[in-house]
Amino acid sequence: EFDGVYRDARVWVNGFYCGNEPSGYTSFSFDITEYLNFGGNNVIAVRVDASMEEGWFYEGAGIYRHVWLTKTNSLHVPQYGTFVTTEVSENSAEVTARVKVINKALEGKMFGIRNQIVDASGHVVASAVIENISLAAMLSDEFTMKLTVDNPLLWDLDTPNLYELHSHVIQNDAVVDTYRTTFGIRTIEWTPDRGFFLNGRHVKIKGSNNHQNHAGVGTAIPDGLHEWRLIQLKYMGNNAYRTAHYPPSPALLEAADRVGMLILNENRLMGTTDEILDHLRRLMIRDRNHPSVVLWSIGNEEWAIEGNARGARMAEVMQAYAKQFDTTRPINAAVSGAWGNGISSVIEVMGYNYLRHGSTDAHYARYPWQASLGTEEGSTNTTRSIYFDDHDRHYLAAYDRDTPSGFFSIQHGWKHYADRDYLSGMCIWTGFDYRGE
Repeated sequence: EFDGVYRDARVWVNGFYCGNEPSGYTSFSFDITEYLNFGGNNVIAVRVDASMEEGWFYEGAGIYRHVWLTKTNSLHVPQYGTFVTTEVSENSAEVTARVKVINKALEGKMFGIRNQIVDASGHVVASAVIENISLAAMLSDEFTMKLTVDNPLLWDLDTPNLYELHSHVIQNDAVVDTYRTTFGIRTIEWTPDRGFFLNGRHVKIKGSNNHQNHAGVGTAIPDGLHEWRLIQLKYMGNNAYRTAHYPPSPALLEAADRVGMLILNENRLMGTTDEILDHLRRLMIRDRNHPSVVLWSIGNEEWAIEGNARGARMAEVMQAYAKQFDTTRPINAAVSGAWGNGISSVIEVMGYNYLRHGSTDAHYARYPWQASLGTEEGSTNTTRSIYFDDHDRHYLAAYDRDTPSGFFSIQHGWKHYADRDYLSGMCIWTGFDYRGE
């Protein structure tokens, strides 16, 4: 299981070709059971070709995220095989657990599933069982159970309470597979006129955009550095983090769950072919159990299509496609200039990139049904610790000021978003320094 390899990775195990993953950001995996030398030596070979860029920013190269070797019974819950959703009432939460089981044996199997919800102290707070399930050879199926948690501890920004779902596959009274899913119990709502609500409480988005690389480290970031970055941003007042502009490392989302940071989770490629749609599917299935994820983004500044009918149609198709995998969060796209047309006319949550491009008030008046936020604002191009312009050295003073090219200062931009109830908030470009575009 590869969390991410940049890019165009081809994988062999003991000389057997496993497959190819062209994206540098999409997680991927292979079942290599029949290729292995059990009890002997095994060689995994990965060939990476990073000669073609995937984005317009620094991207690194090679195996820069975790690699895992997972051993299972032939009857098991596959990777990302669970989906947990919650409905919260006054004193309880109804948890819906969807568990996929695959039978890779050459004969049919009889089994049961026991789901247990475990709190942070290790106590089982709810459980449910399905028995006498049959599954033919090489087939899979999904099984749904509802469990009630009394007096749940909600996941929130200052109290990021987490639970675990333990899904046990049971055969002949023995547990043959256990799959653990971390999740949180919380409610979110994106409204067109009042902004964003978390657990029924209005929260103004105070976010930042971030590339995944870190100054002096590169793209192969240790897990602890992901968490440190989130903690620093939160200390400075951030409550949201937009993954600009690609699927993040799973380690980042795990840290966001623990720290209490809202994640605006962005897809890399906008398109409607089966292959490109499948990247969106894999992103959503991988990340949909994270309580920190509150919004899916299908695209960013798609200049060739964002203002025309083709872009609108593509956005509609991607938006409808995404609903197969998650209906608990809305769909967003970040639009740089074509406000009022194309993608911006059909997307569930409008993302405004830079106020120099138009009037959010005019767009809201035209599309009053649409929730919205500032997905990018700022980009004011300053040089740290420099307090005067020196164009010969390409220095720009480190003051928050509007730029001659029309980018507003962060203070200027924030005042616009803070003063309007219909705007859910704003994400600054950018939270952390990054290697240039």
